[in-house]
Amino acid sequence: MTKVEWVIFDKDGTIIEMDSLWIAWAKNLYANLTVNSDLEIYFSLQTFLRNIGVNDNGTTIDPTSPLAIGSIQEAETIVAFLLYQQGIPWSKGVTLARAASNLATSQQENSKVQALPGIRNLLITLKNKGKKLGVITADQTARAKSHLQQLELLALFDFVLGSDQATSSKPFPDLAYVAKEQFQVSLEKAVMIGDSNADMLFAKNAGMCFSIGIIPSATYPKDYLPDATAIIEAYDESVLTMLIEKE
Repeated sequence: MTKVEWVIFDKDGTIIEMDSLWIAWAKNLYANLTVNSDLEIYFSLQTFLRNIGVNDNGTTIDPTSPLAIGSIQEAETIVAFLLYQQGIPWSKGVTLARAASNLATSQQENSKVQALPGIRNLLITLKNKGKKLGVITADQTARAKSHLQQLELLALFDFVLGSDQATSSKPFPDLAYVAKEQFQVSLEKAVMIGDSNADMLFAKNAGMCFSIGIIPSATYPKDYLPDATAIIEAYDESVLTMLIEKE
């Protein structure tokens, strides 16, 4: 069995609780569009949230959706397309979507984030066992670092890379190659932990040794990570067994 040297984490849904953070961001984005004085929005907030990936209950995110997996730039493209469908030229729609998105992001600069149960102890244990740790996320790098700093976890990671650091985000392997070049990550000795199948495909496409998908115990169905090597429901001893060799 290949010895694991690097453990790479996704951020949202893997290190931090995702639903409240990103649903609020999406609602702010929509609100920022509607306050534009020369723009009348023909699609409702509910329609927008459904298109971007918020479940009908309004409190959870579909783990296979753009909001769960995609980058902020991809979310902006969805907004621009909805605007285009109502007759707004593509170039103007892209500009409006980006402005609303940037404002939504800045509106959350002081938002509180919450770590997933058990993640802090896992990171500390892995670090004490000599593992190198990284974060590769669809979020922007500065925002990701800010979230991790707020949780007092940033210092545990050897690097943090967001989707703004490469041309293509997950599942494409571009960010893995950036990690390899800038931080000497041995991809063949790296493991990816994430909550979306894009994370699992990212690990496969980058040539990592295996991937671990986390699906919370209350989440159903549990078939949306078909490319994961292993599935966990929480950060417990089973994760350490997979990542740390018995000596």
